[in-house]
Amino acid sequence: MAPKLAPSDAAELAKVLARVEFVSGEGPTPGKVAVLDPLTLRARRVRALFLCGLQEGEFPAPARPRPMLAEEERRRLAEVSGLWLGEREDTLAAERYLLYAAVSRPEELLVLSWHTADDDGAPVARSLFVDDVCDLFDESLTAQRVRRPLGAVGWHEFRDPAPTYARPDGPEPLRDEELLKELQAHTWSASSLEVWISCPVRWLIERMLRAEDLNPDPEPIARGGLAHAALKDTLEELKRETGSARLTPARLARARELLQWALRQNEAKFPLSTALERRPGVRRRLEVDLERYLEHAARADSPLEPSYLELGFGFASNDEKGEGSELGAFDLGGGVMLRGRVDRVDVSAGGEAVVYDYKGRDAPPAGKWGAQGKVQIALYMRAVEGLLGLKVAGGFYQPLTGADLRARGVLDGDSDVEIECVRGDKREGPEVQELLEEALILARAAATQAGRGELEARPETCAFRGGCMYPTICRCER
Repeated sequence: MAPKLAPSDAAELAKVLARVEFVSGEGPTPGKVAVLDPLTLRARRVRALFLCGLQEGEFPAPARPRPMLAEEERRRLAEVSGLWLGEREDTLAAERYLLYAAVSRPEELLVLSWHTADDDGAPVARSLFVDDVCDLFDESLTAQRVRRPLGAVGWHEFRDPAPTYARPDGPEPLRDEELLKELQAHTWSASSLEVWISCPVRWLIERMLRAEDLNPDPEPIARGGLAHAALKDTLEELKRETGSARLTPARLARARELLQWALRQNEAKFPLSTALERRPGVRRRLEVDLERYLEHAARADSPLEPSYLELGFGFASNDEKGEGSELGAFDLGGGVMLRGRVDRVDVSAGGEAVVYDYKGRDAPPAGKWGAQGKVQIALYMRAVEGLLGLKVAGGFYQPLTGADLRARGVLDGDSDVEIECVRGDKREGPEVQELLEEALILARAAATQAGRGELEARPETCAFRGGCMYPTICRCER
């Protein structure tokens, strides 16, 4: 047998490779399988199609980040300068087109395939496209699923109409007696109650397990913390200098100077980004937004005096922010106790109060509080009335950014308070009390459910605009 000679140098290797023949371009023929991507498949028909890789984060593929400016930076640039850098492409719509191009091609058989775990055994979520297809059929389609263990060759012997990874009936309730006792005696924050109302499983993950505590605060939370602290110090210093924290056209220039000082004093406590190169830009955007808010408030020239800033109640001598509170927790009834920190309480000369809660840009009107599970400002109105002995005439969510800085909420039209508010936010006294009572009922119901350990997945309201925020943990298929 003649020995096999290996090429001695690069030139000889090139000659050997030049003589190698590859057959390509062969068209589809019976008995052969073509491996294609959806874009290539869209112009042909096939007898059977196996659509593989239907995993979360793969198909549909995630949107690609902008190479130069982030979406928030593009939006802010458009707001302040009118320069529009083009709309973000709708990646999900493009991926849905590819899905349609794939599932509409087979004439006899369509198989959707996904993994329930990776090679290391860690659970992975299937694509939302699988649910979209299943929604077009009745439950019998789910019963036809088959499961093939890793390494198995065939399929038929592994038919499993109820795979162990699926939990169609949702998570099990909490049963630990010590934990239930703790929840029954828990002092709730308004935001924690809102999270439970939106989805108890989300509350379990975010408020009890607190998995995100291992990471630095995301930019929106750090930005919100700095905004609250800067506004508090600005108004307190303005009151110390002038005797009043009211924002008026005459005090606007000084308020802007104090805002710069307050931002410098507090920015070390609230790192605006983990990326050092982003911090100057994020800080500048926050500075511009807060200056716009000061100007907006000065033009409104409210007759009310900001009397309580970052009013805490129900906290121990040192809370998680390092700030205690002299006021105790507020009893919502039924043994449900509330703690919180009210951003601002303005008081009229006649002793009537209006409660404000700062928001980024989301300021829901009172008519949507119940439907959206927004109870915070209503609970704060009750707490201020009960703890401070003031007659509360209104409560508003105050946006600090966005095109519309008008506060949204409710004002008792039977009170003596005269402030500007959006049409429809001024209501008769009985209607206001009805809104507050609805919020109390929602809050007490949420706390009672938690005390009984009644976990329930609510993907319709879990995430912003619906959808499950933690599909790999929740595994809810509804």
